[in-house]
Amino acid sequence: MPQTRLKISVLGNGFFRSVGTLVSASVLGQAILVAVAPITTRLYGPADFGLFAVFTGVFSVLLVGSSLRYELAIPQPRGEGNAVSLLRLSLSLNAIAATLVGMMVIFAGGTLSRLLNIPEMTSVLWLLPLAILGAGTYRAFNFWAIRQHNFGTMAHTKVVQSVVNATFQIGCGLIGSGAVGLILGQVLGLTAGAHRLSRNVNLDLMRWSRLGFLRMQHLAVRYSRFPKFDVAAALTDTLSVQLPNLLLTALFTAEITGYYLLAERVLGVPLSLLSQSVGQVFYARSRKAVEDGRITSLTMKVSATLAIIVIAPAMAVFFAGEPLFVLIFGDAWREAGIFAGWLIIGFAAQFIFSSISLALMATDAQKLNFFVHLCMLAAKAGALLYGYAVGSPLVGIIAFTLVNLVGYLGATAVVVRHTRRYVLANTKSQSIGN
Repeated sequence: MPQTRLKISVLGNGFFRSVGTLVSASVLGQAILVAVAPITTRLYGPADFGLFAVFTGVFSVLLVGSSLRYELAIPQPRGEGNAVSLLRLSLSLNAIAATLVGMMVIFAGGTLSRLLNIPEMTSVLWLLPLAILGAGTYRAFNFWAIRQHNFGTMAHTKVVQSVVNATFQIGCGLIGSGAVGLILGQVLGLTAGAHRLSRNVNLDLMRWSRLGFLRMQHLAVRYSRFPKFDVAAALTDTLSVQLPNLLLTALFTAEITGYYLLAERVLGVPLSLLSQSVGQVFYARSRKAVEDGRITSLTMKVSATLAIIVIAPAMAVFFAGEPLFVLIFGDAWREAGIFAGWLIIGFAAQFIFSSISLALMATDAQKLNFFVHLCMLAAKAGALLYGYAVGSPLVGIIAFTLVNLVGYLGATAVVVRHTRRYVLANTKSQSIGN
């Protein structure tokens, strides 16, 4: 009987129904992008995809700290006024960051392109501040929707983003825009949906006032653990994810980066979107789970379920990646299929960890989160550099996959162990208090 109650408490309260809503939208959105991939791979060459990958890497790294991670704190306050102040703080910091990035592009764009060994980058850097502004705004309102458990609207915007992305990439490709079309489609796609998510915000509370500014200052200090610890952890995590996009061009060629990007776009991005959907619902439920001492049970149940779901498709891609890519995208992308067959194994392990990693945020373990991501970053860099040392991109990809597999499965075990110790410590503390 106790086990039955535990199962109901872990799976109940609409958790997996909410996950299903977001996952369905993520799957549909990604299916749209995958469906048009056979078109975009014929409108754009591997070098175009390579430049797109480098831009995506730079953009993703800069976006991490654009709001100093205060958007993650939006679901936490009990009062709506404090939550709105955190939303306003996040939006303000993001706008400042976009302005600073614009200045960086003007004064140091050429230097950045040379460092990344891709001179063509200079022609697309003007899109960088626009991408930061749009994507950062969407992200802040997305966490407001998480607070409101407004998963239906979030799901709708995910589909809209993919439709906008695909439409502009194909349209620009037809007029021969080159890599600019790929980047413009992504920038517009990431921004789409922000207005709809903002509709549920109390506009009266969003008005500027001296009292509101003081409240923002107070909350910035109160939730300072996010910029202090989570920015570094998230930056390290994003660097580890984007490392191939940034390093493969510098170590090999833009074409190699293009092969990697296609494999990651078809396999890694869908898994990443699914993990974001699961993680967002997990995070929304985590506060109650922590209070009830169920966070370990929830973490283990979600991890086991995701492992069962991902094993079969991962094995299918491992054995049939190359012929599938040739059939769908053309013979020019054969090497991308070889990469995909190996990469899927590591992506699957990362999918499981990323989905439950926000348990570390819910239990104030930002330092541990940072340490995990720092270790993964160093190991991934070592794997790619090893491939460069032996003169083989494929060897680098295989080493990269093995690092992902071992590292992320180990990190998942670390999360489970931490939540168990956290619950025991809290239980002991409450017993002493009583």
